[in-house]
Amino acid sequence: MLSSGTRIGPSRIESWLGDGSCGQSYESVEMEGEAKGSKVYVKLIPREISERKGFSDYFLQECQALEQLAGPGIWPVQKFGVMKWKHWAYYPWLDGRKIKVKKVVKPDHEEEEEIEVSLRTLADFLENDPEKINPDTVLDIMTGLHQGINRAHLSGVVHGNLKPSNILIQNNSDGDYESWATEFGLWKMKAYVGIGEEEDAASVVSTNLEVQASIEKTAYFRPEGQSSSELPSEASDLFAVGKLVIWIIEKKKAQSSSEWSEWLEWANQATSKKGFRDIAVSMQSMPGMVDISDFGMKVKDSGNEPTINDDEVRIKRKREWDLTEKLESLRFRRNMTGLVGGICLLSSLFTSLYTTFWPRPWSEYSIDGILDSYQLGLGVWSGQAWGIVPAAYDNNDKGGQNVVGEWEKEEGLFKLSFRKFKINPKEEGDKKLWQYIGTGKTSPDDYHNWQDYLRFDQGSESLILVKRVDEHNEYRPGRLGDSAPRLFPVERFKAEDTKIIAAELAFVNQDRNGVSWVLFFSIVFLLLTSIYHREMKKTEIEQSGNG
Repeated sequence: MLSSGTRIGPSRIESWLGDGSCGQSYESVEMEGEAKGSKVYVKLIPREISERKGFSDYFLQECQALEQLAGPGIWPVQKFGVMKWKHWAYYPWLDGRKIKVKKVVKPDHEEEEEIEVSLRTLADFLENDPEKINPDTVLDIMTGLHQGINRAHLSGVVHGNLKPSNILIQNNSDGDYESWATEFGLWKMKAYVGIGEEEDAASVVSTNLEVQASIEKTAYFRPEGQSSSELPSEASDLFAVGKLVIWIIEKKKAQSSSEWSEWLEWANQATSKKGFRDIAVSMQSMPGMVDISDFGMKVKDSGNEPTINDDEVRIKRKREWDLTEKLESLRFRRNMTGLVGGICLLSSLFTSLYTTFWPRPWSEYSIDGILDSYQLGLGVWSGQAWGIVPAAYDNNDKGGQNVVGEWEKEEGLFKLSFRKFKINPKEEGDKKLWQYIGTGKTSPDDYHNWQDYLRFDQGSESLILVKRVDEHNEYRPGRLGDSAPRLFPVERFKAEDTKIIAAELAFVNQDRNGVSWVLFFSIVFLLLTSIYHREMKKTEIEQSGNG
């Protein structure tokens, strides 16, 4: 049981209402949106059910279907969600009609006290104001229930847990009674069997005494021999509405009353082994019902229809549910693989277009046998750059350290700016100068600063070093005799006795011949999308044939 003040979804719990066979019930307050501050009725699925493997996906899928149920006789699911093990659904709050009644509120006292109660459900009315329930009232209640059950059955949803506490009642402006069935579909969730579990896993009985009592009460409204773990059927809902009327008559002790004789006859027929063929026949047979077409229903002529038993109906309906679940799963997979494949394909196309004018981002450009290498970050006019510290700027005269800088476009070239701190043994107090890095006590003179100017050649996919400039000199690539090309000061090229000739330093992309994994994955995901789409079409054809 969750304590008052606990957030569950977009609502805050005010009070606990009770434990039932389909979960815990709470009175809560909306904390977000336009309905902020309004009351809501929250249903929390039992933990022993919600932790079954695969239940979260199943819960969300079922709630999406329940969310579509709307109309007379149905108290709709307003919102739903999952928070860790907490699977919740909540409904609009019904205040009900408030009356004052005399009750013994203290078990150790016989004196009655006058208290205020709210009449919200059929159970509330029969307990606190039974005089209001008469044959005419029952006709109103049953009319609303039949409309809601019919709409649900047409959508492939069975209630499975119709009982007085799940029937909401209210007077309308005309003085007639309106009724709604709440908690549609929750009993089916209760019977969920986790992936990899045995079929009888759903039959585990809760040790909660209140839950056990609720299950026992619910059993009264189920056909004889139907277990609490068994998936409900349309026939079980038809049985339950008949049993509700019998329960009302028993509560009013009117079994022998002529006033109730027609309703008792109807209820006995509804709960017999033969029962009513469908919800329309049940409604048309109700005492006082004139024409069900006024409620958008029609009794189908079964003269030329083959007779099917309850097992066949149940199997057919389960097949319909399975096909619907399969179709939704395929649709989700198709959409997700299509989305990922599309993103990968666009990314691959963008990369191809980008590398036509710019170096491949974050790829290493280097020359065999030379320490230097470059990487450029993604950008259009500027970005981050990475390189190797030249040996001349290394205190050990070796180089090889990585250095981070920035690049920008300048006169058609990529200008890469780097700097490296000079390791200076000079001490200031008890600290060496290098220990002041980042404290604002260093100056540009404490760094080696240099810029490398590179030209990008898309044909060979290489970066060609044009020149290097530092605070002292400008360097250009050249060759001395048969030696490998390297950088020389510009003055060496101008000297009369120079033997240095201009050369090219081309840093080649080392990944240029590698597999484009982005393009590969885009093809794979788009292929999967096509496969899922074909399977969807097959399932849709199968579904239409099954219907």
